Amino acid sequence: MMLYTPEELASETRPLSGMALEALQQGNLNEVRFLLGRMAVGHFELYVGYVDWVTRMGGKILRDFGNAYFESTSERIARYLMAPYAEALEGGSEKQTIADIMTIWCHQLGRIDPYGETKNELAFSLVPCGSGGRLVLGGLYEASPQKYPLLPDDTPLFCRICQHLQAALNEQAGKDFWHAVPERERPGFCRMSFSKHETRGAFLFSPDETSRLITPRCQQALNLLDVHNLEIEHLLRDQHTEWRPLHDLLNLWVTALFSVIYEEKGMQYLSELVWETYVTMFESTYRMYSSLDTRSLFRNLVRMWYYHQATFHVTEEEDRFAFHLDPCGSGGRLYRGEVLIPGAYRYGDGLLTESREPDDITFQRAPFPIYCIHCAATNRDQFEGKPWSFVIEGAAMSDPSKPCIQYLYKKDSPRVAQAHLLEEVGLGESKPLDKEYVL
Repeated sequence: MMLYTPEELASETRPLSGMALEALQQGNLNEVRFLLGRMAVGHFELYVGYVDWVTRMGGKILRDFGNAYFESTSERIARYLMAPYAEALEGGSEKQTIADIMTIWCHQLGRIDPYGETKNELAFSLVPCGSGGRLVLGGLYEASPQKYPLLPDDTPLFCRICQHLQAALNEQAGKDFWHAVPERERPGFCRMSFSKHETRGAFLFSPDETSRLITPRCQQALNLLDVHNLEIEHLLRDQHTEWRPLHDLLNLWVTALFSVIYEEKGMQYLSELVWETYVTMFESTYRMYSSLDTRSLFRNLVRMWYYHQATFHVTEEEDRFAFHLDPCGSGGRLYRGEVLIPGAYRYGDGLLTESREPDDITFQRAPFPIYCIHCAATNRDQFEGKPWSFVIEGAAMSDPSKPCIQYLYKKDSPRVAQAHLLEEVGLGESKPLDKEYVL
C-alpha cells in the first residue's frame, strides 16, 4: 500500500532546517522556535550511540587482550586521527586548531563556559563534558562495569581515549598545547585549556568569537529571536551539518579500530566485536519499530539520515521505502575520502584498511570498506527474526562512485526477503518476526 503522493513524499523528506526556514519566511516564529528545539538535539541518538559504541568496543578489547593492548591500540588510533591537526599546528595555526577542536566539543550536548583568555592560554569549563562526563554522571561505569570498564588507575575508558587524543596532538606538534583535566570535586566536569606558543602574549578571540565558538547555532538563533532579531537564516540553513566534525571523528575512530583488529586479530574476532557491541545496541531500534506507526518511523529515519550527514532521496514502493544514499553520511563519505578533512583519511592510506576476503559481514564482497561491516551484521540479525527497520542493499555501493540503498519496510508488509539479500549475509531464508516485537 502506498502511503504518500509524490508531492507528499517530497514534503516529508525535507530536513528540519528547511522546515524552519519556511516557517521563518512565513513569519511563524512559534513554529521556528519549536523546530529549533528539535534541531538542537537532532543528532542525539547518533551521537550517544557512537559514544556508547566506542566505549563498549574499547571495553571488550580491554577485557579480551588486557590494558597494555588497549592502551597501545588507542594511542595508535589517536596518532593517526590527530596527525593532520598536528601538521596544521606545527605550521603556526594555533587559533584555527583551537577553533577546530572546540567545534568538535561544542556539539557534545553538554554546556561549555569560558574560563577566559589570558596572554598564555585559553580555557573552558565543560559543565559537564557531554561525552565521557555523560557516561560518568549516568553511572554506567558502576552499573555495567563489563560494558563500561574503568582502567587500572580508575580512569573511565572513554576519558582515556580523550587523553590519548590530547597526547597525540601535543607529541606530533612538538608542543604542550591541549589539555582536558577532570575536576576532582565535580565528577563529569572538566577544564579544557590550550597553551599559547607562537601566539603567546596575543589575544586570539574577541568575546563574540568566543561565544560563537561554544554556542551551537540553534541556541544562537534563539538568542537572536529573544531580542527580536530575525536575521537567522544563516544559522538555520543546513544546520544538520553543524556537528559533522564530531560525527566524523567518531566514525574514523571506529574504522581505525576495525582496521587494527582485522589486521592483528582476524575477521572472526572482528565479527565477534561487531555482534557483541553494535548489533546488541540495535535492540533499541527494534523496540522503536514495534511501538511506532510506519509514517512516524519514516519521518524519524528521514531526520536521522540528515543528521548522519547523508545526501539522499527517497522512493516509495508497495512494501517499503528506499533511501538512495549518495553517499551515506558515514561509510559512504569515508569510502569517497570525504570525512572530517577531505582527502586526509582514505582506505589504503595510513591506518584504514579494506577487508580482503568475502564474509557474512562484508555482504560476501572483497575488498570491502571495513566500516560498513556493521550494516551486514544487522541485516542478518533482522532476517533472523527482528523487525526489518534498516535493511541495506549490500551490492549497491560496489565502488565509491555509486550510492548505497537502505530499506525501511512498512509494518504491514509481508516478511518476504529477496533471495540476494539473504545470500549476501549467508542465509537461505528469513525467519518470522519474533513474538516479543509484535505489539
